[in-house]
Amino acid sequence: MSKRLNKIFESKSPKTKLISYFVGCYPDYKTSLELIKQAIDNGVSVIECGYPTSEASAEGPVIKLAHDQVLENGESLKNIIKLVGEIRNYNQEVGIVMMGYIANLFKYPISNFVRDIDDAGVDGCLVVDAPHELKEENILRKELNKKGLSLIKLIAPTTDEGRLKEIVKISSGFLYQVNVAGVTGDKSANETDVSNFVKKIQKLTKLPICSGFGIKSPEDAIKIANTGCQGVIVGSAFVKYIQDNLGNKNLPSNLGKYISTFTKEL
Repeated sequence: MSKRLNKIFESKSPKTKLISYFVGCYPDYKTSLELIKQAIDNGVSVIECGYPTSEASAEGPVIKLAHDQVLENGESLKNIIKLVGEIRNYNQEVGIVMMGYIANLFKYPISNFVRDIDDAGVDGCLVVDAPHELKEENILRKELNKKGLSLIKLIAPTTDEGRLKEIVKISSGFLYQVNVAGVTGDKSANETDVSNFVKKIQKLTKLPICSGFGIKSPEDAIKIANTGCQGVIVGSAFVKYIQDNLGNKNLPSNLGKYISTFTKEL
């Protein structure tokens, strides 16, 4: 259980935390670092740093394109961990969560991955394609627990109540509530559906609930913040902004201003 994540969600300000997803080393190492620094400076509470894979099954076309570019650039998971180490040196308060797929960790391998992210100052890990029954996920959870790091779990609209009860028992840090079925950046979240889902989860756990998928604008973020969740997660909208403004020398500062339109109302 990450002490830093606990502190973030125990804080009353901001009332609702903004969690922002970035593909590590996208569009390149140096620019990625500057973009994430701007996100922190403009009020992001937790950075989700994605490590790319060629089989990004949960990603929509925007994030998949970023994954492909990072892989084409020859960046490695080791480089992305180095990147988050620099992010931690820049700011000691922001939460940092590694997010991606189990195959990368299996190859690393898992014990070395956890050692390295702990050394880099990471607070937890979210593996998109690893159900809790999977042997490798249990190994990962055990290694994270040894270091006092969090394993963040996804809960989808299709998760039945029995499985939901199992997931909340083994989760820590916060729960990633998936608002819509499908891939990232594809559909818009429905405020009523999200609110009902939040209430359902809150009957089973006191863990912070952060809602992601389908939050495309500051207006969306405000609506979802009013559902009772503790955080809103924005990924595709920020990655799309980066893609649409590649080549602009002011991209990092401009992204920071864009992110502030989300955080100023939360």
